[in-house]
Amino acid sequence: MNAWWSGLAPRERRILLLGGLALVLILAWVAIWEPLVQGRSALRSEVARMSAEAVWMEQASDEVRRRARLEQRAPALPGGGGSVLTLIEVSANAAGLRSALTRVQPEGEGARLILDDVSFDALMGWLAELEQRQGLLVTQLALEGSEAAGQVSARILLEQR
Repeated sequence: MNAWWSGLAPRERRILLLGGLALVLILAWVAIWEPLVQGRSALRSEVARMSAEAVWMEQASDEVRRRARLEQRAPALPGGGGSVLTLIEVSANAAGLRSALTRVQPEGEGARLILDDVSFDALMGWLAELEQRQGLLVTQLALEGSEAAGQVSARILLEQR
């Protein structure tokens, strides 16, 4: 190899040295520098994504804490000290449906209710509240439309779960 190198003209040696140096620089760029730059860019986008997720998680945790406080304030399930009839009366009053509640009659472990001229939306919200928070189950529901739009008369049988 030394004989071959010695046999080259000085101009050829310079061209080979500069070409070899350019090749080393290109290889260093492709094999080392470019992956580092791409990795840095990927890490920056990952940090931005994770920061956005952290902000969302903070908001979600605040919502979870707020709902947990509401759950703690919610009345206990029936059978924990109050009767089903009392629970129905109190929750109907809280929902603004007390005036529409014309009859509450005990039946087994639950109660039979009759409501006249009540807002359908308010009634459905109240029944959902009774099922989700109070542990009562709507086992029978008969609705009859009223002359006023959105108003119904209802006959309901509620039972404990």
